[in-house]
Amino acid sequence: MIMSRDDKTPDAGSILRRMERMMGGAAKGKAREAQDLVYDAWEGADGDEAFELLTRAVELDPTNVDAWLGLMEYEPLEGEERIEFLRRLVAMGEKNLGKKAFREDKGHFWGILETRPYMRARSQLALCLMEAGRLEESIAEHEAMLELNPNDNQGVRYGLLSLYLALKRLDGAARLFEQYDEREFSAVFAWGYVLERFLTGDTDEATDALGDARKQNTHAQAYFLGHRRPPKRMPGSYSPGSKEEAVIAWDILKHAWKRHPEAQAWLRAQCGK
Repeated sequence: MIMSRDDKTPDAGSILRRMERMMGGAAKGKAREAQDLVYDAWEGADGDEAFELLTRAVELDPTNVDAWLGLMEYEPLEGEERIEFLRRLVAMGEKNLGKKAFREDKGHFWGILETRPYMRARSQLALCLMEAGRLEESIAEHEAMLELNPNDNQGVRYGLLSLYLALKRLDGAARLFEQYDEREFSAVFAWGYVLERFLTGDTDEATDALGDARKQNTHAQAYFLGHRRPPKRMPGSYSPGSKEEAVIAWDILKHAWKRHPEAQAWLRAQCGK
């Protein structure tokens, strides 16, 4: 029977129990059909219709990671419960793929469609850990994803840069700047480099980096100084140098800059000159 949104209990543990209850009855040969329902839910279905499509998908294939990720957005999972649910989805994705995939496809993981649900779940877990302040755990998830897919189609490197800077792990930040040379066209990397140079103690280079960052995106300074509030909803896309990029850059790097009030004070002094 298809469950409607109104049939859901408000209990935060309901989706966890529902997944546990359904796992023993995974239907064979229904994986493709279930994934097609997920794609239908993604492609313009409204809230109620999308929920029904995702529910049908997990009924056909209870091991469909993308469907559970979608259903999670309809449930009041918070904090540790959300992290636990995402850990289970990552484990489910690992089991679906099998050990052979991690041996043979490491290095180009995103290039294989079957790996993407797992990578999406792991990315959500990494972000959730970051928001919970569990930065070391989040770094481990980010690093593992980059190892599987150095091309980084998901943009994992941006959150990882913020984490390295937040914890003053400057060796890690330096590796990212070397591996992904994006300071000329990425506000995240340009403003991240400003903070990295300051944290190394080289204020002259930090000042030069600030000049470059302000040229790369003229809108970003207002957010980094706190003169402009970011919108409640992040932009879905951006182009280099745009207001949208400035908002996203601050949203990613705020964890790092807020950890270093001395850097913020220096920035205010520099921008006031």
